[in-house]
Amino acid sequence: MRFSTAAVAGFAAVALAQNTTVAPVYVTDVVTAFTTYCPSSTQLTHNGVTYTITSATTFTITDCPCTVTRPVTSSQH
Repeated sequence: MRFSTAAVAGFAAVALAQNTTVAPVYVTDVVTAFTTYCPSSTQLTHNGVTYTITSATTFTITDCPCTVTRPVTSSQH
């Protein structure tokens, strides 16, 4: 029984050592317009202006330049 417990502990230590966490990477873009899809009614606030969306729609903010910060996904690296 002690060997089994030690073996499990050893495997767990190896698994934890191989589990590395990568900090998220973000990019900031300055754009002339920002378009997003809203699947239902909502409110968006961007650059101090609140926009009210009443139903599903594609919404474009044209009062720019707009600064947008977004995470980079692994397929974008």
